[in-house]
Amino acid sequence: MLSWLLALHLLGAAPAPKAVPTPKAAPPPTAPAAPAPFRWNVPGVVSQVDVPGQMDVGGIPIRLEVYTSKETISFLLQSFATAFDEAGYYIQARPPRVMRQPHLTALDTRTLTAYTVILEPAGAGLTTVVLGEARMGDFKPPQGAPTVPLYPGATNLLQGDFEGAKTYAYRAPASEDTVRAWYRDALTQAGYQEESPGIFHRDTRQVRLSLRPDKGATSVMLFLETSAVGTSLDSP
Repeated sequence: MLSWLLALHLLGAAPAPKAVPTPKAAPPPTAPAAPAPFRWNVPGVVSQVDVPGQMDVGGIPIRLEVYTSKETISFLLQSFATAFDEAGYYIQARPPRVMRQPHLTALDTRTLTAYTVILEPAGAGLTTVVLGEARMGDFKPPQGAPTVPLYPGATNLLQGDFEGAKTYAYRAPASEDTVRAWYRDALTQAGYQEESPGIFHRDTRQVRLSLRPDKGATSVMLFLETSAVGTSLDSP
């Protein structure tokens, strides 16, 4: 799940479209035909992983699909690059590398929809294919303040809503050990108990804490889940 969420950060940073000169004179505008929806075609599909159908990250509606393919990463990258190009989408010539996994993002400038593919080895000659679609034209500012404490000085906050479960991802200006100790204290004061490393419970709420070093700081990801009364958060 954590690797899939990397796609959400990438989807929120779609490439800017190229500037197009404005013509001196143009005929009266006519209603353009609605563009056909993009169809993902994953070569060499072996299996598919179920992912929630509708998510919201940073106010942008997100849809993810995850597959396993028998094709190589280089073959898949070329296949998706060709598909994006044939669809008429904008692909940045020299995009910044924002994650270690091979990835490619394209933008449909007509609908302001960003499409991202992230690829990583799955073992036994297979490749995990994470496909993302972000409807940037439907952006709505997130409502409400975070319901879990954030480390002082937190930056680059990204909030998500995954069918009721909330996520908060941000950068903390401290070491991983310092942030972990701070959360143990802060969540304990808020009435939570750490039942296993990085997992805290309070009544029907569960907080999962994930940390990783980030160039002298720490990337923090929090998953907040709430179950119905009498239902275990860990039950399938």
